[in-house]
Amino acid sequence: MNRFVKLQSKFVCFNCRKSFERYNESNEATSNCPECNTLTIRYDPRFKVPKRTDDKQWKKIESLRDNGFYFQKIYKQVGTSSYQRVLYPKDLSEVAEFVKLYKDQAIILNKK
Repeated sequence: MNRFVKLQSKFVCFNCRKSFERYNESNEATSNCPECNTLTIRYDPRFKVPKRTDDKQWKKIESLRDNGFYFQKIYKQVGTSSYQRVLYPKDLSEVAEFVKLYKDQAIILNKK
């Protein structure tokens, strides 16, 4: 029995407004959508994709994506030596402030 479990990664297609789980042994940050063949981006496995018809939430996650936030864990400093996990914005109106506060934790992807 293999001691190592292959974990699936969640890739989000903004064109289809769907997510796909795949085994990602090479740890790539991008892949192609199996339905439309456009570029998909890997997100945290716990990320919940909005309904395809929820335009407001899709605009929010597109704005976050464009600024390097893929629902990875984000932290703020509390006191002198501890950190607290930050929740992502609930709607588009909160994104600009979130990006401004946590831009040092953004991820820059080299897209194919």
